[in-house]
Amino acid sequence: MQFQHSENKSALDRVVASFLVAFSMFMVSYTATRVYLADSSPVNAQAESNVIPHPVSLWSELGK
Repeated sequence: MQFQHSENKSALDRVVASFLVAFSMFMVSYTATRVYLADSSPVNAQAESNVIPHPVSLWSELGK
């Protein structure tokens, strides 16, 4: 009577297992990132007043 040992894994089995592990890690980290970003605080309305205009708009007054 012969028993198959779990140590006798083919290269294809290792590739499939590696892919499943990598895909699972990606899905968990992607989901965690999306949840974290969705729960972040709302945008501060004052932040829009602190925006620096483009340098071209600073020279627009000279042409008038």
